[in-house]
Amino acid sequence: MKLGLISDIHEDIVSLQKGLTLLYKEHCDQIVCLGDIIGFSNPYYPYGDTKDANACIDMVRAHCTVVVPGNHDLFSAGRIPEFNAGIDYPNDWFSLDIANRMELMKEKIWFYEKEIIPELTDENMRYLQALPEYHVLQVDGYNILLTHFLYPDVSGSLRKRIDDIYDYRMHFLFMRENNCKLSFAGHMHKEGFEVINMQGFREYSFKKKRLHKAETFIGLPSLASGRNRNGVAIFDTESYELHALRIK
Repeated sequence: MKLGLISDIHEDIVSLQKGLTLLYKEHCDQIVCLGDIIGFSNPYYPYGDTKDANACIDMVRAHCTVVVPGNHDLFSAGRIPEFNAGIDYPNDWFSLDIANRMELMKEKIWFYEKEIIPELTDENMRYLQALPEYHVLQVDGYNILLTHFLYPDVSGSLRKRIDDIYDYRMHFLFMRENNCKLSFAGHMHKEGFEVINMQGFREYSFKKKRLHKAETFIGLPSLASGRNRNGVAIFDTESYELHALRIK
């Protein structure tokens, strides 16, 4: 089976259409979305005139068989993360002003102070509110863990830098708890993809690579057209070949 993978759309409807076209041309059997369908701020993205949060959610709903939310999706939907990495959110979190939030959390989490909050339809708001924070996909006799970021912060809501392979340790334990051989995530906006396993840590540009049949984490590119080169990915579940394609 060919599994199409998209992540970090950030309301870029133009790139989403291009990305889906690429995946369909490659005859993907399923397409999954790894979060941050929405979330736009002027300093980071150049497509302010074409951004469309509702159109992006509608398109993801129509074309993706599995969807997990990212940190921007949870924020816009007014959801406190279930997997909160030990952060103690007060019950009235979303009624507090930004200054009180910053004082309470001491720069531990993202505050979205520069984000333009979209006006979502009631239907799309309910959709974001109901999404599971992770998904285990069963394919060809093994399981794949699908998240936006790393356990215990699977939505990517923390301001946490990933500096060392040790930072992936808890995520690999979570993979084992769910009997998952592979794990795909977004959030990091890779210019290509990263591969982390017992052989070490490697980053690759937009290319094809056959993965080892061992416990492996793969970090994917952003679909949105921003500061980093953007793209989509395809994983062949039988041959273990991963292909990251750049959107132009």
